[in-house]
Amino acid sequence: MPFAKANGRLQLWLPRPQCHHGERPPPRREVRFRRVGDRSWTQVMCETGKGEDGEDDPVSCELGGTAAFEVQLRHRTQHWSSHWSDWSTSIFVPEEILESPALSFRLGHLGRNGQRLLQLGWQRARAAQGNVTYTLRAHMPECSCAEEDEVVLGPEETEYNLTLCGAAYEIVLTAANAAGSSPARRLCVPAEQHTELSFRNISSVGSSVMALWEAPTRGFAFCSERQRLPGAPQPGHCVQEEFLARSSHWQTGPLEAPACYRLAVHGRGAEEDWATFALQHRFVGNTSLAASVRINASADAAVLSWEPSPRAACPGALVGYRVCHAAEGDNVTYGEVDASVSQYALRDLKPGTAYRVGIHEVAAGGGGTCSARWHFQTPALGVGTAVWSSNLKYLGISLGLPAAALIYQLSKKRLHGMLFPPLPKPTGSEALRFSASEMSQQDKPWKSFVEPSEQLSPGELLVMELSPEKEAATSARPHTPELSPKELTEPLQPHCNMELPFAYRQQEVLYPEPVGSGGVPTCDPTAAEEDAGKWGLSQVLAPVVLLKHITPQDQEGVGLLQEKAVP
Repeated sequence: MPFAKANGRLQLWLPRPQCHHGERPPPRREVRFRRVGDRSWTQVMCETGKGEDGEDDPVSCELGGTAAFEVQLRHRTQHWSSHWSDWSTSIFVPEEILESPALSFRLGHLGRNGQRLLQLGWQRARAAQGNVTYTLRAHMPECSCAEEDEVVLGPEETEYNLTLCGAAYEIVLTAANAAGSSPARRLCVPAEQHTELSFRNISSVGSSVMALWEAPTRGFAFCSERQRLPGAPQPGHCVQEEFLARSSHWQTGPLEAPACYRLAVHGRGAEEDWATFALQHRFVGNTSLAASVRINASADAAVLSWEPSPRAACPGALVGYRVCHAAEGDNVTYGEVDASVSQYALRDLKPGTAYRVGIHEVAAGGGGTCSARWHFQTPALGVGTAVWSSNLKYLGISLGLPAAALIYQLSKKRLHGMLFPPLPKPTGSEALRFSASEMSQQDKPWKSFVEPSEQLSPGELLVMELSPEKEAATSARPHTPELSPKELTEPLQPHCNMELPFAYRQQEVLYPEPVGSGGVPTCDPTAAEEDAGKWGLSQVLAPVVLLKHITPQDQEGVGLLQEKAVP
């Protein structure tokens, strides 16, 4: 029973039942299916068409998946009294091949026999896809007279070798099973570019070219190509006629200049295999390097540089470059470089000498001479040193001025910081901060502005004593009695209510207690003098005061006291 499956839809071709007449509508058909390994069935109705001229009826059933299924069918007529037939035997529908096979290849070089080997390989299909066959097709797009080669390979085949000529090929690989075919995998094999199978003779006349080639073997057809590089492939010229071995043939055709062309001739021999008889690249047109040559000369050498010639992009069309140079009145010296080189150095030149130089393209066919038409002169000795010294001078000036300005700015900032240090900010000074002991005395009253801020120590008597040297001179005079320790430690009492200067209201003037005064001092200056006589002193003793730092404002009060104390 033939069938096909694509996108989950099963297509079958079934014969009509024998009891069914041709005038009646086609019978109704139903299918049930399940995945491989499942036990439950799924039933769906199928669409049945009508075949022509006794052919089988097309039946289409929706399975709803691309996996492998086990399928059974049954049918009945359109009459109301008919009944369903028994289920048919199982049909195993394999999994669909949704992807084209992954293709790998290895291409060999074109040999002397005009053929090359293409090795192809691909992966084996999965077991769920069933019995898979592979179809391989190969053809030459540029040669219409070359028939397409086709080969069908079995499920176990995963590689195949093809023998190709030097033309471009298109390879197509497809995989197919009972459910259908996979998408095609295409491989484009490029044409051979480098070969030793050259034409026997090539000549150009205006825009036309004539190429002579020789057939190595007997054949029945040949195809000639003229492909412009780069450019889209153009169909070749095919000739269906027999030719003999070692026979020569001319191939002519127009060519546009300037351009690079690939010329080739392929023939089909007696073994039905195609081979390349001749293949060569030809550059048509004239080229010149005059606009691209640059000369950089020194005292004893010169470097020539130029843009690559358009011939260099044409394989085999350019052999290399020939460089010639000579001094005025000397012989010409020649040198050659490869086609891939675009620079050449002239060495051992004479300083201060005029030279002529030329560059010539050496084509594959040869011909032409090198003409020294560009002029240059090497500089004299010492000129380069002077130029370098002037360059260094300007360089030193251009770099020294910015460096001096930078050093000046850095030194200016540093000296300004050293000579004019920044003043401390009030917020950062310790003068506005109070100690914890001072802050703890906030409940005590502050002293007035004129009151001393020092802590007053207990009063001590200041006793004046004579030195030992003067004691002998004054031994006849009575000595001042000394006070006992008890009298020194007794608290001091005010002597009188005499008004004292403002700065000394907190202090008292002490006089020595006279004998027989009852311990009460007097405020009268006269009494003080009399009391001093009782003590045997010639002068009144200096007043004893508490130690206090005397400010300039206190000098006036001190002077008043001294006036009162001196008799």
